[in-house]
Amino acid sequence: MARIADEVIGRIKAEVSLERLVETFGVELKKKHGRDEVGRCPFHDDRTPSLVVSPQSNLWHCLGACNTGGSVIDWVMKTQGISFRHAVEILRDDIPALAASAGKPVKHSTAQKMEVLLSEDDEALQLLNPKMK
Repeated sequence: MARIADEVIGRIKAEVSLERLVETFGVELKKKHGRDEVGRCPFHDDRTPSLVVSPQSNLWHCLGACNTGGSVIDWVMKTQGISFRHAVEILRDDIPALAASAGKPVKHSTAQKMEVLLSEDDEALQLLNPKMK
């Protein structure tokens, strides 16, 4: 299996919004502590918000029972219970520019184009308007 380029990993960490990713998982984030946002950690029974998301650094950390954190890749790994490689592939496929640069073949239609059967002439107009003869 081919190694994932450091450039691809770096672009994923920079271009995928952790804030949006966390919110799509159902975590409500609120501004607090300057520029950071806090919410209830979905990985443990969190009664008070202990999940800190830093939009500027695009990193997260649970200050509660989990005491874990990381990047968008780590978030996908933890929420989905998948490997690093699989998390990178999921995030890469969500960014079309990254997917194209990762050496994936561009999909083309295999259906053949049909010939134009009607032209915009008298015959076509007769077919569209049968009263005209």
